[in-house]
Amino acid sequence: MTDFTLLSRKSFFDFLWSSRHPLVRNSKRYFPMQPSSLPPLRIATVPFYNAWPLTRFLSETLPEATLSGWYPSRMRPGLLGGEIDLALLPVAELPRIPGASLLGNACIGCLGPVESVLLASRVPVSKIRRIALDVASRSSITLSKVMLHEFYGLEPEIVPLELDESLNEVAADALVVIGDRALAFEPADCWEYRFDLGQWWLEKTGLPFVFAAWIGQPFADPERQVETVRGLETARDRGIAAIEQIVAEREEQAARNATPLLVGRSKLIDYLSRSIQYRIDEEKRKGLELFLKLAAKHL
Repeated sequence: MTDFTLLSRKSFFDFLWSSRHPLVRNSKRYFPMQPSSLPPLRIATVPFYNAWPLTRFLSETLPEATLSGWYPSRMRPGLLGGEIDLALLPVAELPRIPGASLLGNACIGCLGPVESVLLASRVPVSKIRRIALDVASRSSITLSKVMLHEFYGLEPEIVPLELDESLNEVAADALVVIGDRALAFEPADCWEYRFDLGQWWLEKTGLPFVFAAWIGQPFADPERQVETVRGLETARDRGIAAIEQIVAEREEQAARNATPLLVGRSKLIDYLSRSIQYRIDEEKRKGLELFLKLAAKHL
C-alpha cells in the first residue's frame, strides 16, 4: 500500500498519472487469461442510468468477476473494509482512500452540460446562505462547495437532501440534485436560478469534468490487473456502441418489474450519447487534477 505522505519529490498528481504506476499506465500488451485460484474480483457498480454503458457488458468482458450494485456513499467504506476490490466511485473519494488510484481510463464525465447534476436556487448565487446537497455522490457535493467558495467566496450552511425528500419543498435557499432524479426534476417557479454544474465548471475553468471512475487498490497479480483494465475498457467501448440497445433492454426490464424509468427512451439515448463522456483523455486529466487540488480544501 502506498503512503501518499511519503511522496516528497513527486506531487500527488504526478504520481497518480505516472506511466510507471501500474493502475494508470496505458499498456498495449495484454496477457491471455489463465485459470486462477484467486477469489473472484468483487466489483461495485452504481444504480444510475449514466453507468449503464460502463457496466452492461462487464459480465462478458470480466466473466470471473462478481458484480454488485452499491450506493456511491457506501463504496469508500466498502473498499477500506475489504468488502469490494474496485468500484465506480466518485473521484472526490480518491484522496480519502490510502493507496488507491484509477484503474484504466473509463469514467463518467462531461464537457459542458451534464443534465444530471443541477443547482437550483430561490435567490441569486451570491445570496445563498443555506443549501441542500444530494447525499448520493461526494463528487457532486464537493463540486458544489468548490464552485461556491472558489468563485463566489461563499460557505453556506449545508443540509442533506434526502432521497425521499420532495425537491420542490426543500427548506433551503438552494439545492443540488444529481443522477436519475435530476433528469426527471421539474423545478417549480420558486427555483428561479438554475445551473448545470457541468456547464458551470466549464465556464469557470475551461475544462471538462470527471464525476466518477473505476478506483481500487493495486493488485498483487500484475497479469490480473492488466486483464481487469482491459475488461473495464472493452466493456466501456462495447457499451458506447450499444446505447440504444441498452436503453431498450432497460425499458423492457422496467416494464416487467412494473417500475417505469423516470424519463423516456429518446431523452435517455440523447443523455447517454451526448451529455455523458466515458473516456479520460488529456483534457479530462487536467480537469480532474484541478478539481482534486481545489477539493482538498473542502474534504
